[in-house]
Amino acid sequence: MSLYQKIRQQSREFGQRTLDRHLRLGVTGLSGAGKTAFITSLVHQLTYGDQPAHLPFFSVVREKRYLGGQLDQRQALSVPRFPIEQNLQYLQQEPPMWPPSTKGWSQLSLSLRYKAVSGLRAKLQSRSELALNIVDYPGEWLLDLPLLSMSYQQWCEFSWRLFRQPHRQEAAKVFEQHLQACNQQDASELALQNTTEQYKTLLHQFHDTAGAYLNQPGRLLVPGELAGAPMLQLFPLLPEQAAENSALAKKLEQHYQSYCKNVIEPFYQQHFARLDRQIILVDCLTALNSGYAAMQELQQALQLILKSFHYGPTSLLTRLFKPKISKVLFAASKSDHATPEQHQALSLLLQQLLHQPLKLSHYQAATTEVMAIAAIRASVSGYVQVDGLAQPCIRGESLGQKSVTYFPGEIPDKIPSAEFFKQHKFEFLSLQPLRWREQEPLPHVRMDHVLQFMLGDKLE
Repeated sequence: MSLYQKIRQQSREFGQRTLDRHLRLGVTGLSGAGKTAFITSLVHQLTYGDQPAHLPFFSVVREKRYLGGQLDQRQALSVPRFPIEQNLQYLQQEPPMWPPSTKGWSQLSLSLRYKAVSGLRAKLQSRSELALNIVDYPGEWLLDLPLLSMSYQQWCEFSWRLFRQPHRQEAAKVFEQHLQACNQQDASELALQNTTEQYKTLLHQFHDTAGAYLNQPGRLLVPGELAGAPMLQLFPLLPEQAAENSALAKKLEQHYQSYCKNVIEPFYQQHFARLDRQIILVDCLTALNSGYAAMQELQQALQLILKSFHYGPTSLLTRLFKPKISKVLFAASKSDHATPEQHQALSLLLQQLLHQPLKLSHYQAATTEVMAIAAIRASVSGYVQVDGLAQPCIRGESLGQKSVTYFPGEIPDKIPSAEFFKQHKFEFLSLQPLRWREQEPLPHVRMDHVLQFMLGDKLE
């Protein structure tokens, strides 16, 4: 983006913020939580799905005041664009497929038009507009935010406490043996790259391990434009090694500080420091499938990440110069992988997972909500007769393209104990999206509630 384009864009955004006509929405979630599907659905609902029967709880649509949403064509050509059209094509395939995970950051801007019902806008304007900016990024990058509050020594200690958890311990043994055999005075390019590759292999193993959420640094898994950069030669020494004043420890300390300063801080400033509202997606069902250690690590990951954000009410000055997140939606994603009567328990489970962040956001006076959603439906719900009784069930297609009708099981309304997990195994299946035709709105669960909570007051 040229300097002229940047100044012009910032001036337009500044003007919109002055009039409270600009909203920057952050969609936050770990890898696999469903961010790409959520943004695809959100954009499609606002541009094509604006029918009262489809979004009954979105007041501006229900009251027939919504005039439509359009993608903003003024987005700078140098800014990566969220691939909304390609994602919709994946959903239209036969059989339909989930859009691929994000490999780099991207942005999409929308212009929402509506008829105001209150204030000067209702009296002076036949139509009003709200500019909505949405940013997407790999969930793996989000996990780097906690590093900003750790030294290299602290990160090594944190990492190896994590690696010694039951679901990680076996995979970490080979890398631990490699570090023990390393020459701590050899900080050559070849030695660094060799050990980094060993650590990258371990991170990929963790990434494929159910319940292993905290994998840092995230750019080793999804490097984006930093592929091959020397600062990505980074791995956690054993804590006793990191405490030594060796050549290798010094070099890794330099790379760690450079990574925090030149990668994590700019990423945070560009994508998170100016957020107005936030949606936090959490896949509780996959964590339940993975066991007690997975639930504990998911809770730890969410609590560490959410410490990085600033919550609280907004005023004109904070909106212009130091925005705070005034509304936060905690959403349990993939709720359609369970039967509808289990959704309340799913919401309660998420509330317990986020107990500390919820307390923090309430304390700072942000408005919060917890709900179970499915941005794009993968099942239909109903009942089957079992011994003369109606049994709730869902029907969908498994990832192996096999049609299944089943009861997925009950969802606990709080985190089960380790003993409970030893006696009970959860089996929530992964499902393909429902078949969908382009001229129809995308099927969902409670996306109208999401839109009402996040945007309803801005479209009055």
